[in-house]
Amino acid sequence: MGQDLELRAFSATPVGMNFGVLALGHASGTVLFDQATKIEDVTGKITSVAGVYGRSLSVFGAAGKIVAVVPFLWGDWEGMYQGAPASASRRGMADPLVELSVNFLGAPAMTMAQMRTYSQKWVVGGSIKVSVPVGQYLPEKLLNLGANRWAVRPRFGVSRKSGRLALEGMASVWLYEINDDFFGGSSLAKEPLWSLQFNGVYQWLSGLWLGVGAGFSRGGQSSVNDLISDTYQKTTRWAAVLSVPVAKRHSLKVLFANGLSTRVGADLTNVSLAWSWRWGGEG
Repeated sequence: MGQDLELRAFSATPVGMNFGVLALGHASGTVLFDQATKIEDVTGKITSVAGVYGRSLSVFGAAGKIVAVVPFLWGDWEGMYQGAPASASRRGMADPLVELSVNFLGAPAMTMAQMRTYSQKWVVGGSIKVSVPVGQYLPEKLLNLGANRWAVRPRFGVSRKSGRLALEGMASVWLYEINDDFFGGSSLAKEPLWSLQFNGVYQWLSGLWLGVGAGFSRGGQSSVNDLISDTYQKTTRWAAVLSVPVAKRHSLKVLFANGLSTRVGADLTNVSLAWSWRWGGEG
């Protein structure tokens, strides 16, 4: 969750437009744990289905957007625990996400007619994403789909478009509540996880574009019952997204993401397909 590479996060859309997304994804790779947990050589395979609803709106005259994501996961992991083979499987809902974003400069709230004459140059925006702790969580298990704690991510971003090419830069930080029911009743705290992301997006036609991004995360060290563990995260990832229009107001997106380096945490290769459609925003 701390390294969710997101392209075109601050793109402008007409006020009142709704959009839905149905995404299917698969991720596989290794999971690197703190050596103190005595869990080693862990590999995992995760299949996900996510439903997304969003709506563009005016926030005091600036272009804004609210988005909700509900993910369901099927995960299987294998590895060594205290020197013996072990495995785990989980099926259920992960923690939903809700995000509000606002473009402060360069992208005012516009109707569909105004959008036709709009030409993007510099756009400056920000967002707040919240992880809601209602996903599947079993306190007697170490691996869970939900985190049993609230998490909030403020983000600041800048985008500059010239011709068909847009360049984006974003800075964000995840802030975590304490989980007071971790793995048998322990208290789990997590330090802030800081991230930087840089993207390039090339657009041929409306709905047809290719984007490539890279992200860097640092921090997120955990402590259990105030005992600090060796879980400082240092992760570098990249992603590519191709969006292809398939019908009026419908598009198909293909995403590939991979880790370049991971010190602690999930080092997964992700492939996903997302069908998106939009309606409204004609006013």
